[in-house]
Amino acid sequence: MPNDLKGLPIGEVERQQMASMAREKGMGNEELYSLKEQPEVWLRVAAFLRRALGRIIELRESAGNLDPFVRVGDIEYSLLRDEGHGLRELVILLTAVYRQDWNLLIVDEPELHLHPSMARLWVTELSAECERSGRRAIIVTHEPSLLKPKSSDDLKAIWHFTANQKPVRFSRHILDVQEKRVTASLQMNPQLISQLVFSPRPVLVEGPHDIAALTVALTRKQPPEVVAQTDLVECGGSGGVALWFEICSNIGLDVRGVADLDSCFAPEVKRVMDSNRQVVDGYLNDLAIDPPTTSNALHQLITAMDSDGVDKDPKSRATWLASRVPSGSGNEIRKHRLLAIWRKAGLWLHPQGTLEDVLSLETKGAEQARRAAEESGPIDQVADWCAYRLDLMGDVFTLLGVAVEKIAHSLMEAQRLDPDIEFQAPVGPSAETDARLVRVEPTEPGFHRLTVIAPREFAGYWLEFSRDTPSSGLVLQPPVAEEAVG
Repeated sequence: MPNDLKGLPIGEVERQQMASMAREKGMGNEELYSLKEQPEVWLRVAAFLRRALGRIIELRESAGNLDPFVRVGDIEYSLLRDEGHGLRELVILLTAVYRQDWNLLIVDEPELHLHPSMARLWVTELSAECERSGRRAIIVTHEPSLLKPKSSDDLKAIWHFTANQKPVRFSRHILDVQEKRVTASLQMNPQLISQLVFSPRPVLVEGPHDIAALTVALTRKQPPEVVAQTDLVECGGSGGVALWFEICSNIGLDVRGVADLDSCFAPEVKRVMDSNRQVVDGYLNDLAIDPPTTSNALHQLITAMDSDGVDKDPKSRATWLASRVPSGSGNEIRKHRLLAIWRKAGLWLHPQGTLEDVLSLETKGAEQARRAAEESGPIDQVADWCAYRLDLMGDVFTLLGVAVEKIAHSLMEAQRLDPDIEFQAPVGPSAETDARLVRVEPTEPGFHRLTVIAPREFAGYWLEFSRDTPSSGLVLQPPVAEEAVG
């Protein structure tokens, strides 16, 4: 905002000019006219600022300009000239909410320039206004703290957008019988939804003891950047992991889940596994089950449990699976193959039974789990499986191959004009940049070799070509081992 601005012009011509400038620069100053023209809007904005921030906003007019002032105790200053972006943005956003001339309000990234607590307060006001008036609003946000649904009903207002896919409403993938459990999970972990949608690949876990153990094991086994990139999401028990694993899978979120062995009997696990093509193929090929369903995959194991007189509750059955399956038997092989199939589909169930069994603990607790995980053991396998690393090298190599192929094509075109020409450097408009990427050298008549010099991780990769080499032959080859040279 220009420091010499005297205010917002009230004259019609000047106001139109100001509106045009505001649109060009992405400013919302025009909203402030509503403070003058709709007194009820000014009163509500003023009341909010007084209650939330202890500031008084006053409307003043001077020399044909509207010049809002802010007063804090005995200090007063211009909202337009002397205030930072934050309060001005908040006033504009509040004014937009309290105006009565909209049915659908769309706001892109309201958290910009606002403290997270103020952004949440504003969202609360918007929600309350929509509730009172029956109007609707759409907020586009990248701020995790703004997403704090408290019930399954709140999820009706949350949509997930992904490139090349239709927007998905969270509530669409929640069954009626799951609503109470979803609400319980959200009340236990208010950040659950934001953790799911803002993490590159969240890991669903049961509770704080899982987070404690896996964090310690990850820290001990993985570099700091991997630990920082691996987000563990508390779901409230093995049933909660199964519940959110199904919801996330149906929405299309890339998640992994870690739970106790009794989760294999959860209906959510059966449904999501039966809808997974990779799992179905595993049932057919690795277990020879047809029809390839999870119920059929478990049938032989459940029959053996019944023969052993095992109670039908999931925990009793999980205990039998963990410790009473005869070693070396067909059922033990079936159990491990089944767990491996699910693991490939993103769900790790502890073959030992529970996390406490993995850690050799008799009691459950975050501190006990943390201490136990400080020592190497089976928990390391779980942590390694959970670990998320943003590894760009595969993509870098792919793009490098495309770039080198393009350089080769430029040289091949030049060769077609003069078959006998030899090159010592790239040609074409991007030759200067290309020379930083590869070294060019003639090898035999009509042939050239490109050798990668950057990035250093792929220095020495090469390809050789003539003007007749097809595109399928322009593939980077690994460096020749030194001992093989000469």
